[in-house]
Amino acid sequence: MAFKIAAANIKGGIGKSTTALNLTDQLLKRGYKVLMIDCDPQRNTTAVYRAKTEDCATMYDIIFSGYSAEETIQSTEFGDIIPNDVELKNADSQVKPGPGMYKHLKKNLAALEDKYDFMIFDTPPHNGVLLGNVLMACDGVVIPVECDLFGIQGLRDFYSTLQEFKEDNEKLTILGILKVKYKKNQNLTKDLEESTLPKYAENMQTKVFQTAIRESVKCKEAITGCMRLSQYAPKSTVEQDYSDLTDEILKEVRK
Repeated sequence: MAFKIAAANIKGGIGKSTTALNLTDQLLKRGYKVLMIDCDPQRNTTAVYRAKTEDCATMYDIIFSGYSAEETIQSTEFGDIIPNDVELKNADSQVKPGPGMYKHLKKNLAALEDKYDFMIFDTPPHNGVLLGNVLMACDGVVIPVECDLFGIQGLRDFYSTLQEFKEDNEKLTILGILKVKYKKNQNLTKDLEESTLPKYAENMQTKVFQTAIRESVKCKEAITGCMRLSQYAPKSTVEQDYSDLTDEILKEVRK
């Protein structure tokens, strides 16, 4: 039975794609079977996987054309992925409102449960049909956040969204809050990091991961080159960060 994890937050530019890509990399490195599911019309993970989006079935076809999830999977050098399509940028206005509007993914992924150990979702930076489909389908959420005022505000807003979907998806849990683009010992963010963020985590009935993801040019270079970080820079500090994070997540999943 696949465990489904979303890297999600409704704030843009927060590192959701980077988190999803590197969590997938670390799980693959450990020998797990992993399916990446790109639910962001910006298609960042689709690009890194070098997946096709023309003359083939994509996430768009799952939602609008009746394709099964299995028919949309592409196997690439990076791994298996369900790619996204630019056409989904208008999904919020195209999907017919109704009880089933957030259930397309959940229904279609059921047939793949025994083929993968993990499914990792990259998500859009706003509330809507695509994020709703992810939150209805996934088991756990990792929330990347920057330790600044805007990051904290976005965290509060996203928690309200999570609570709404938890009413219909009882399995939905917050695995933890992940500090990203991290710079240690900054006086400007010290209070947010040591006091405010842990209080938010407590109110959200979750935790702040012990691991923080440090800023690193190696990570950006790996993504730009469409390479797995563990292969591009296996001894880098950020690769160690994602390895430590994955160990923490696996402990939560085993619970």
